[in-house]
Amino acid sequence: MTRLIILILAVTTSFAFAQSDQQLSDRYDRMYETGKYELALGAAEKILERYPESAWWRFNAGAVCAKLDRSEEAIVHLQQCADLKFSGVRSFEQNSDLDSLRAMEAFIKILEQVRSNAKTRMDEFQREAKVHQPLVSVPEMSEGEKLPLILAMHGTGMDGKSMHDALLESATQERMILISPDALRPAGEGFSWTYSDEAEWFVQHLIDLAVEKHNADPERVILLGFSQGANIALVLGQTQPEKFAGVIPICGHYEAQIAEADETPTAFYLMTGGRDPWRRTYMTAKKDMEAAGGAVQTRVLTARGHELPSGKSGTKEYVRALRWVLEQ
Repeated sequence: MTRLIILILAVTTSFAFAQSDQQLSDRYDRMYETGKYELALGAAEKILERYPESAWWRFNAGAVCAKLDRSEEAIVHLQQCADLKFSGVRSFEQNSDLDSLRAMEAFIKILEQVRSNAKTRMDEFQREAKVHQPLVSVPEMSEGEKLPLILAMHGTGMDGKSMHDALLESATQERMILISPDALRPAGEGFSWTYSDEAEWFVQHLIDLAVEKHNADPERVILLGFSQGANIALVLGQTQPEKFAGVIPICGHYEAQIAEADETPTAFYLMTGGRDPWRRTYMTAKKDMEAAGGAVQTRVLTARGHELPSGKSGTKEYVRALRWVLEQ
């Protein structure tokens, strides 16, 4: 019997070490989404065994500990997170998992440290963003004419060109200004919207430039995003609805707690693939947005997965979405 127990332990241990980083990350996501927080914490801790200097996984571990009412452990993880120069201030400010810690003096000091980290990061980002030249398409305009603006945000590992290529025909057909920036933070062969505060500032910066340089109509700004860009768009359309005539998030992942706001959301055209793994989150998004008084249209592309529509069929989908938004 002893030899059998040793063999089982050996196989279990070997299996644990055989798990890839991606498998552990996926396990964390699954366990958290299904409310199995102890198991989610276990996955985060295994990742930290491999990468003890990962500020992001220190944050995840701290947030789950707070969710489990293990405040002392949460503070330890979050302090290490801040010491590792973590600057995702919105994660600290908006994540409801941390609500049980907010009155604690230790947490307040950690939050100030993270805010200082974020200021340093943001100053550097803004310097780079101000000299960035996004792809821009402007139709011929008569003197004094104002045209709608499409601001396109790409997904992780992509770039502005991928969005510009997909949307150019639709924007030209509908006589709309199209601006497609790079997210600037390197990721794979492209870029990533790594920090939501940077993305929020960049969006406003590009809108201001479009109004000033290209006479874009500030009352008809459409924010369109794919994947990670859609996630940003989902939040901004709810937290800052006054900036947009509408939002078209394609294949995004809706998370209610990140987008909580008191305002009525702007018009949302929720487009996703029928085989997209996050499709069901759009059903929750529609319910929440309508409950908040917003106009919502859903479009499920049955034959598609997590992908950006392209070609003639893609152009038809974009035109349909753009027209619906401007009719609201």
